[in-house]
Amino acid sequence: MKFIVLVCLALLVTANDYELLSELSQYEFGKTIIATMQISLSNEDSNIDGIVHQLRSMQTNAQSDLEENTQNLRHQQELCNLRFDEIQEVIDSASAKKATDEQSFPLRQEELIAKNSQLKDKVGQDQRIQDRLSALEKSREEEKKAFESKQTESVEFIQGLKKAKSIVSQLNSSFIQVADVKAKLHKHLESLHNKQTPYNGLVKMLVAASGDENVSKVIQIIDELIESLEHLQKVGHQGEKAKQELYLLQKARYELESKTLETSLADLAADAEKLRQNLLELKNDIESKAQLLDVKNQEMADWQKTCADELKAHQNVRQQKNSELGIINECIEIFTSRFNDGIKSYIQKLEI
Repeated sequence: MKFIVLVCLALLVTANDYELLSELSQYEFGKTIIATMQISLSNEDSNIDGIVHQLRSMQTNAQSDLEENTQNLRHQQELCNLRFDEIQEVIDSASAKKATDEQSFPLRQEELIAKNSQLKDKVGQDQRIQDRLSALEKSREEEKKAFESKQTESVEFIQGLKKAKSIVSQLNSSFIQVADVKAKLHKHLESLHNKQTPYNGLVKMLVAASGDENVSKVIQIIDELIESLEHLQKVGHQGEKAKQELYLLQKARYELESKTLETSLADLAADAEKLRQNLLELKNDIESKAQLLDVKNQEMADWQKTCADELKAHQNVRQQKNSELGIINECIEIFTSRFNDGIKSYIQKLEI
């Protein structure tokens, strides 16, 4: 019974050997092995050890190829991991900077809005000061004109009074007709009265006094009027001087306020411009970081695909080398333990 089992096993193993050898002739690597076997077996002095030696050499080469593949794969994976880390570091840094800039951007916008509002308020404040200054200067100019006009009227009236006094004084002369002098005086006083001046009341009083025969009394009245008007002129000059001093004080205060505001406006404008530049830099930085992230994410995807392709290629080579090594091992097994004339004949008859 045991003998029958052993015979069956031997037949099964032999059948598997023939099948293996037949399959070898179907692809290039197998054809190389078959060709090597056929060349060696065709020589009259051929021996199995030579074939086994060649197979073991092929076995060594295949194992060496597997080790080289393993080293190349390890090197490729290290290179990929290094490149992944480098790209990821750039992505992380750009993402963090972009996030920080995006967080800062609305805050800087609010600061700029507030700064522009302050600037607008200060400009309005300065404009109000300029308006008050203009109004002050206009009012002062009108006051000056009114004062100068009044002074001119006063001077002209005083000159008229002095002329009237000169005419009245002629009444003391014995060489001049009294009637002619009075007519001349009356005509002069009438000319003064016809002028639109605040002194018309005084002129009426002089007209009334001119009929008095007492010349010295009329002259006294005229002198008193001249004295009063000159006193009023002096008081008017003093008042005008006080107004001018007050005007200069108010003008200096407005100009100081305007100067202070001018400095504040310059500072605010500089701050606003700095914020605008900062916003522009943030905007440009956000856009540049977004572009960098697009490039680096695409680079990462490209590298991941390349590395995956390289890994697959190495795995395919490794699978192929393992398959070849398995075939070589089977062939060595055949030639070291199961080789016979039938197998020899079968090998020699295989077509490649």
